[in-house]
Amino acid sequence: MNNSDGAGATFSWPPASDKFRLLAGILLALFAVYGIAYLVVSIGRGWPQGFGDSFALWSWGRFVGEHAAARFYDAATLRAAQLVLGLDPGASYPFAYPPSFLLLLWPLGQLPGVIAFAALIALSLPLYLWATLGGEWGSPGLAAALAAPTTAIALVSGQTGFLAAALLAGGLRLADRPLAGGVLLGLLTYKPQLGVLVPVALVTARLWRTLVIAGATALFLIVLTSLVFGAAIWPSWAASVPAFSRQFAAESSEILHLMPTPFAALLRLGAAPPVAQALQWAATAVMAVIVWWLFRRGATKLAAAGLLAATPLATPYAFVYDLPIIATAVIWLVAERQHAGQTLGTGEVFVLMLAMAAPVALAAGSTNFPLAPLALMLLLGIVVRRCHRLRRQGLPGPVLAPTGAAT
Repeated sequence: MNNSDGAGATFSWPPASDKFRLLAGILLALFAVYGIAYLVVSIGRGWPQGFGDSFALWSWGRFVGEHAAARFYDAATLRAAQLVLGLDPGASYPFAYPPSFLLLLWPLGQLPGVIAFAALIALSLPLYLWATLGGEWGSPGLAAALAAPTTAIALVSGQTGFLAAALLAGGLRLADRPLAGGVLLGLLTYKPQLGVLVPVALVTARLWRTLVIAGATALFLIVLTSLVFGAAIWPSWAASVPAFSRQFAAESSEILHLMPTPFAALLRLGAAPPVAQALQWAATAVMAVIVWWLFRRGATKLAAAGLLAATPLATPYAFVYDLPIIATAVIWLVAERQHAGQTLGTGEVFVLMLAMAAPVALAAGSTNFPLAPLALMLLLGIVVRRCHRLRRQGLPGPVLAPTGAAT
């Protein structure tokens, strides 16, 4: 072996090699220690104090089961009911989601709070693991998905990060199966800000039937919600959005550190809100163009990973508990490179590690440096660079595997 060969081997990381597995094992062990410690502290604090927004989700479901649904978007009425249920007087949990979210929350609200939280996790975590791994439950990807800091953070947040990730990643995984993929992506409309790039991807990849079924699913949710809770709930929601936006703008300084978006990063760096908002919309446009370029050759694994990485950069409203999709993107990138029998460069390995670890800094809120948006941009850069190289070689990249196939 000459010196150049030795240098090349030093700075290359085949995913199946012992040195890559050793590095990944060390990293995942550190992540697991973080996750276990985080969970132990949260369990020690009990429910709901130790599990973020889980009280909010439960109280929303309980409210809609005991009051007229049309009053749900009256912030004062909702807060009064939450105080009766045990809301900390210093906390505030208004509801700004589309009414279709209540189809999930209403049955959870009929359970005791801690049981409702456990039921949500029991439902959504396996769905997230399936969306990430397909049928490869015995693969190293399972350990990566479980040990990723975003998994512990999503658990402790008491939010629906696993469910949103399962619908988005699962819908992309099954995008070439119009019925299954369209239904999953349509269900994601309960959190529409995370699906902002999906229409761009489906139109670009000419997945017309998937797009139509996603739209039909969203329409079905509107009709079903109207039948269950009354059609008046939709105008109530529309009327409440401006007030919620003003409240969010007034109170967001306390939660900006939890947001991986360009908008939040710019505000934390001192930008004026109008400037931050304008630059956020510019970032949204850039992300849409990148997703268009990625999906021009179809819904490949790389294109889907790029969409997952671009999603938090394309919306002003995403939080750290929405980032299980980033662990999925990293796992898909490593799997793609292993499937191709090619190596990762040292710089790429560093970016993958950074993308997995950056959410920890968000949860800690210890710095104003925009580490998470930077990590997402670098991760997206790896995807774009890889796709460009494959296209120069005339290769489209592997398609996303259907259920039961290798990831």
